[in-house]
Amino acid sequence: MMKGKILIAVPTFENIKPECFKAIFDLTNPAGYNLYFDYVKGYDCARARNEIAKLSLNYNFDYVLMIDSDVKVPKDTLIKLLECEADIALGWYYKKRTVNDQTVIFNFGKDYTDENMIHGKTLLEAIDPFDIKGGGLGIALVNVNVFRKMEYPYFRYVIYDDDTVLSEDLYFCTEARKNGINIKCNPTVKANHIYEVSI
Repeated sequence: MMKGKILIAVPTFENIKPECFKAIFDLTNPAGYNLYFDYVKGYDCARARNEIAKLSLNYNFDYVLMIDSDVKVPKDTLIKLLECEADIALGWYYKKRTVNDQTVIFNFGKDYTDENMIHGKTLLEAIDPFDIKGGGLGIALVNVNVFRKMEYPYFRYVIYDDDTVLSEDLYFCTEARKNGINIKCNPTVKANHIYEVSI
């Protein structure tokens, strides 16, 4: 029985890391879903994500799985994120070059700070999906109806008076929450950040 269409999309300023593309190619296809792949190149991340959202709406996809170009996802990513039964379902990964177990997943609290960040040790010990305030969208399954409930642009950077910046993905999570949209993290969907060291 046909359940729907999923767009797998990569926002990238330059190129997709080979390990990232191979992981996408190896993804297990959930029963009843047709998978499609696209990428948006040459824009900053906010604009690229907005273009992906427009693609998902224009071609009547049911879900969009956004994967950052430097993230290697596990094979069962789609299956486990669909099991969350959430409007927005996130996997997780460590921040690049983390020195203190930093992730991109945030618990409820006033700000997206280290104080509200859920550390990797906690996520590694968790089993079941749980509600979160928001997080990085390097591995994110979004029900396309989310975009229909929100105002465009869905993604943008916010610069505060003290010159701190709210990233496009955390802005999206904040606005989604204001619209009553549910966000969950599946702690069993752990991706790897790919990065190169120049010497």
